[in-house]
Amino acid sequence: MEPVSLTAAAIVSLIFSEALKEGGKALGKGVSDQIGQLLSAIRQKFQAAGTEGLLTRAQENPTEKNTAKLQDELETQMEEDQTFTARLKELMTQLRANETVNQIVLKGVKVQGKATLGVIEQEATPGNSVNQEALVDSEFGSDLNLGNIKQKG
Repeated sequence: MEPVSLTAAAIVSLIFSEALKEGGKALGKGVSDQIGQLLSAIRQKFQAAGTEGLLTRAQENPTEKNTAKLQDELETQMEEDQTFTARLKELMTQLRANETVNQIVLKGVKVQGKATLGVIEQEATPGNSVNQEALVDSEFGSDLNLGNIKQKG
C-alpha cells in the first residue's frame, strides 16, 4: 500500500497543478468534479480539526512554505483517520482512471520559406485516454517537406 506521505504529496501537487491554476480549462467535467470532491473532503476534515485556515492560505497564496504546511497537516489527518485516508485514495484512483494524455507536436509554429521535418513519433501509454495532434495552429511558408509522422495510442 502506498505510504500516506506519498498520497498527501500527490494530492497537494494535484491541487496546485498548472491545469488547475488555469481554471481547469484542460480538465474534463468529470475530472474537475472529482477534484471538487477531493477539495470538499479535505475542507470538511480540516474544518472539523480547526485547521481549515491552512487550506485557505495555501489556496490564496500557494507558496512552497504554505503548500508544505498544508501537506504536513494533510499527512497528519490521514495518519489519524483511516476512513478519511481511504476516501482520498478512492478519489485519487478515480482521477487517475480519468487521466488524459495530450501529445502535441508543433503547436503555434510559424515558418517562412522552407521547412523540413524528419521522423516524428508519438506513443501513449496503454490504459489512458489519449489525444494526439500534429501541426496544430502552425503556419509554413512556400515549401513544407514532411517526414514520417507516426501516432500510436
